[in-house]
Amino acid sequence: MKLNESSIFTFMWLLVGCSQARKNHDVPHPHRGVLKQYEPGPFGNIKLTKKDEDNLASGNPIMIQSDAGKDDVGGGAICVQDVLAPKSAVWNQILDLNSYKSKVPKLNECKNYYQAKTDDGSVCIKTKMVLGVMPGYSYTNYYDHRYYPKQDSLTWTLDYDKTSDFDDVVGHWHLEDHPSKTDVTRVFYACDIKLTGKVPGPIFNYISKAALKQATSWVKRESESNPEAAALAPFGVAPGNSVKVSKKRKWGFGQ
Repeated sequence: MKLNESSIFTFMWLLVGCSQARKNHDVPHPHRGVLKQYEPGPFGNIKLTKKDEDNLASGNPIMIQSDAGKDDVGGGAICVQDVLAPKSAVWNQILDLNSYKSKVPKLNECKNYYQAKTDDGSVCIKTKMVLGVMPGYSYTNYYDHRYYPKQDSLTWTLDYDKTSDFDDVVGHWHLEDHPSKTDVTRVFYACDIKLTGKVPGPIFNYISKAALKQATSWVKRESESNPEAAALAPFGVAPGNSVKVSKKRKWGFGQ
């Protein structure tokens, strides 16, 4: 029997869906991290030119994309975006992870399952996210975010105590006041993704390119629509929530 292109893609979607349904996400990830992790603080390697400043002033982002190594599947991006809202309003959007589903394209589920203040002053926020790229292709990942209020940074990796569908992810948000404009925030974003096995072209392009490009655009849109919003407190944990104190290792490059 000869299958047409539509039948082949339908079969692939069903195959992937069944494979993912059998995965036990409550067991540890196969490794404890293979990508270099980001440390909190300013993006010291970013040098903006006059042309970059003009683009930012026009409301456009500055983006540098990179591909994974020749033996890996994935990609990365560094993005700078000016947001016409104070830092408190921008942090309100970034830290409200439970509301991402209604704001981030193709995100089918986003829910925190653990929050704890650590002894170094940061806050650990663990979040389950389900990305539905197209019918039959959904990816469940568990993230370990660390919010550093004194450094105005949020970094993340996978939660390696659970099994995620991506092989590895690392990222970094950092906010600064605009160098010359009041109540304007300069947003810095970086993310690197490593996928597992062979991934169909359209899926790969969305995850490694389109999704990374959209990362700062929704934050800009939502922050500018609600510039009076206050940052979630204390330290990114919503008022009224209990905060457990736990000792966690500090994060940085090569750790």
